[in-house]
Amino acid sequence: MEVEHMGITDHVLENALRRKLSVENVRVLDSVYNCISEKGLNFLSDIFQAVVRYAIISNNGQIKSEGSANVIIKIEPLNEMARGIVHQQDLFTTELKFLRDVLPRIKELLSCQLGPHLLYDSSNPRALIMENLKERGFIMKDRQKGLSLEHCRLTIERIAKLHAGSVAVFEKDPDIIESFKNGGIVSAKCAKSYTNLMEVGLIQVGEKLQKWSDKECASVAGKIIKLAKTIVPRCTDAYNYDFDEFCVLNHGDCWINNIMFLENEKGQPVDLLLVDYQMAVYTSPAIDLLYFLNICPEYDIKYDKDDYFLKVYLNTLTQTMRSIGCKRKPPTMEELKVAIHKRRIYAVFSGVFLYLRMMVNKEDIEDFSKLGESTCESKIDVFKNPDAVKLAHKMIPIMNERGYFDYNDDYIK
Repeated sequence: MEVEHMGITDHVLENALRRKLSVENVRVLDSVYNCISEKGLNFLSDIFQAVVRYAIISNNGQIKSEGSANVIIKIEPLNEMARGIVHQQDLFTTELKFLRDVLPRIKELLSCQLGPHLLYDSSNPRALIMENLKERGFIMKDRQKGLSLEHCRLTIERIAKLHAGSVAVFEKDPDIIESFKNGGIVSAKCAKSYTNLMEVGLIQVGEKLQKWSDKECASVAGKIIKLAKTIVPRCTDAYNYDFDEFCVLNHGDCWINNIMFLENEKGQPVDLLLVDYQMAVYTSPAIDLLYFLNICPEYDIKYDKDDYFLKVYLNTLTQTMRSIGCKRKPPTMEELKVAIHKRRIYAVFSGVFLYLRMMVNKEDIEDFSKLGESTCESKIDVFKNPDAVKLAHKMIPIMNERGYFDYNDDYIK
């Protein structure tokens, strides 16, 4: 069975099954597709779950056995505007190269799987077929609640291993770096509709805060509104790095919906895999760290455990780089904090703009496909969720104290 716009034929599925099952002769008997893309959260891809019933064929053409497999199919979005953005930023190629050329090498070095197995890739149609991690019991946590201390610690450790593995891969094959130098969410190739939304989104947050009785939050509102005018070029510049600066291959979009956990019967995390590598970018690890720390930890530990997580990260990074024979030295804690402070604008982008929107209830999520290129009107009230209000009361004063909102007005180049 072929889904009309996907172009995923039985032949394509059979190629994927050969790799998944490690058999040569396999025939698709039937397939059922279910779209699992979330409105507003999977804007730059259409994601399907496919249940495929198959037969393994003997050399003489007889059916030896039958079975079923569950796979994930990720294709370019049907929406014309979204598909244009994917082409403009070359997101399909970025994720394909990460899954095909980088992750298998890191897995070999570390003896540790960090992402889903790629079963098949196609350039026409542009599609990735991957294992369905839910088959092995991996689950996604609640994006509105955030991650516990245990879940955060394990994630930070895996991010560190991913970064360390990328250093080793690039030392052996430095040309691979070139594929990821211009990546990232707010790259120079980022769609105008999205950068407009960043500006409008920050202004709306600032205007809401101006009306709060919380004087500390209200006093920062003007800074946030001014910051909106330069948030885009500053975030783009956050990906820049000096020649001698410690750099890694960042996941680029390491938030709750892109982390799949395997838990024990007590709900404790025992393993995790990272998914969705479209925004991977080669630069300072500060990008992944700022993004994760400002989005993922649950309220009770948010911002209170940053130093602890940085120590976990640096210890894991150092030990892993040593164990796999990296020639380059890892950064010191002082160097890491300098890199983070240098890119502190990314905390504003991820925490104030992105995460407040991520906390919106599903029925209120904005459909990015309806945003215009030249103008942008965001109808989301990020403070409709009381938990977002609670978070802002904690987040805004801490960010202000750390100097995240303090920049010169003459920044625009």
